[in-house]
Amino acid sequence: MSTRQGSALIAILVVISVLGFLWVGDFALRLTEDISQARVHGMEQKHLAAAEKEWGAFLQATAEADTSGMWQPIEYVIPDGVSERVVSLTIAFVNDQWIAKDRQVVWRANVVSH
Repeated sequence: MSTRQGSALIAILVVISVLGFLWVGDFALRLTEDISQARVHGMEQKHLAAAEKEWGAFLQATAEADTSGMWQPIEYVIPDGVSERVVSLTIAFVNDQWIAKDRQVVWRANVVSH
C-alpha cells in the first residue's frame, strides 16, 4: 500500500467517524425530544382529565342545587386514585348562570394497607 493510499484510507475513516458521531448525536437529540414531547403530552392529558372530572362534579353538584338566586354552600369530591380533592364553594344562580365564590380545596390522601 502506498503512502497516498494510506492517507486516503485514513481520510475516509476520519470522514466516516465524523459522520457516525454526527448521526449518533442527532439520534440522541431526536430521542430526547421525543421523550420530552411524550412527557408533555402525558401531562396535558392528565390535566385535561382532571379538569373534565372537576367540571363533571361541579355540574352534578349544581344540578341538585337550588336555583332561587340565594347563596348556598356546596361541596363535591374528585377522586384520582391515590388521593381526592374536596372542593367547597358558595354558589348562586343569577341571570341564568351559576356564580361561585369562596372556593376552598382540600387534598386528602387515600390510605391503603396491604
